[in-house]
Amino acid sequence: MDMRNRAKELKQSCQAAISMAEGEGRIMTEDEQNSYDVKFSELEGVLSQIKRADKLAEIAGNLSEPATAPVGPEASSAPEQTRDSHAEVRMGQDRQNERGFGSIGEQLQAIAHASHPESRYESVDKRLHFLQERGGNPENEKRASGASEAVASEGGFLVEKQFNDQILEKVYSTGEIASRVTRQAIGPTANGLTYNMVDESSRADGSRFGGLRAYWVAEAAAFTASQPTFAQQTLTLNKLACLFYSTQELLQDQTSLSGLVERAVPQEIAFQVESAIIRGTGSGQPLGILNSPATVSQAKKSGQAATTIVTDNVENMWSRMYAPNRSTMIWLVNQDAEPQLSNMADANGNALYMPPLGLSDTPFSRLYNRPVIATEHNSTLGTVGDIMAVDLSSYLLIDKGAVVGDSSMHVRFLYDEMAFRWTYRCDGQSMWNSALTPKNGTATQSPFITLATRS
Repeated sequence: MDMRNRAKELKQSCQAAISMAEGEGRIMTEDEQNSYDVKFSELEGVLSQIKRADKLAEIAGNLSEPATAPVGPEASSAPEQTRDSHAEVRMGQDRQNERGFGSIGEQLQAIAHASHPESRYESVDKRLHFLQERGGNPENEKRASGASEAVASEGGFLVEKQFNDQILEKVYSTGEIASRVTRQAIGPTANGLTYNMVDESSRADGSRFGGLRAYWVAEAAAFTASQPTFAQQTLTLNKLACLFYSTQELLQDQTSLSGLVERAVPQEIAFQVESAIIRGTGSGQPLGILNSPATVSQAKKSGQAATTIVTDNVENMWSRMYAPNRSTMIWLVNQDAEPQLSNMADANGNALYMPPLGLSDTPFSRLYNRPVIATEHNSTLGTVGDIMAVDLSSYLLIDKGAVVGDSSMHVRFLYDEMAFRWTYRCDGQSMWNSALTPKNGTATQSPFITLATRS
């Protein structure tokens, strides 16, 4: 029997056994499990044989090609115009391969076809391995590295770099939080970043810049020495992964697949990155603003009712925003908190809050003439994080560059599904290691201000 037909039969038999047990709401019996294991073991052996046959066919095809260009009367007698025409056709095909895919859906569809056990090497879309065949830069090849790299049925193609970059671009263009942080890409040989900072926690004399001080001196008087102190912060890349299963039916419609992937993957990656920037624990993920030692918590007003935000709260939060950061700060709020802001005014009746497209004439509401942005990452009304005054440029996010995409058809082979995976490596934390005590005053200041719980 043909090995490919046998693989189909075994796969269908295994799937039927699983479906029967699931349909009856039970696990397989011992006899059913033994039968399943025997068939699955045979299926693995058949697939391995198919791979070996594919590899052998590929090698045989390469051996059948002449080692040198044909010479002699037949080669030289071909009309010059015909040879030029053939060369133009080949060049045209090469240019088409170099241009790559028109959409991510088109490429994922080609990857799925190439990864299927029944795919022959010659039927694989040449755009997937064009650079490899031409001896291109290994960093730009479309295949994943590995022991079975040359076997078409192994799959393992990487998602084309152009589309990876598009995904990362959408993460930072659609996220109001991620697009405002200070971002730094890490080099190919690095796994993190260690950076130096001035260790300053007070603006009092002798504490500025961690101990640097200037003195007024009389003529011929001796100078007094001082020096700044520094601290080091280290960021180590963490991995964020998104696994996407696609049925063969969906893969047949590349337009639908493109739309789904281009919407879902960037939005989910952006959501998780922004959530970590605000709430991250620092363990296996970035350290969020709410957990940063530099974040200042403003106490509630004495006698303040639960689940409220009053004028005194935002006035005091504004007063504790480090003055040099005020021109670039924003307010982040939970939508539950927005009704609390609508009627805010100072003691003279001047409005502190302006709605969008009203007096502020901007896409955002404004509080103290700074943008107010509602996010899902803020806490619910009455708890720490429901309203935050932040200068996100004081938050450092490092990453390894573009989102990396991989594929496999073996993970969900029995379900006739293709698995696509995207990974993004990043880390982040506040560029301040502590809040700052001003030269004259006792209330600490920071680029990150929250409001204490009101319950």
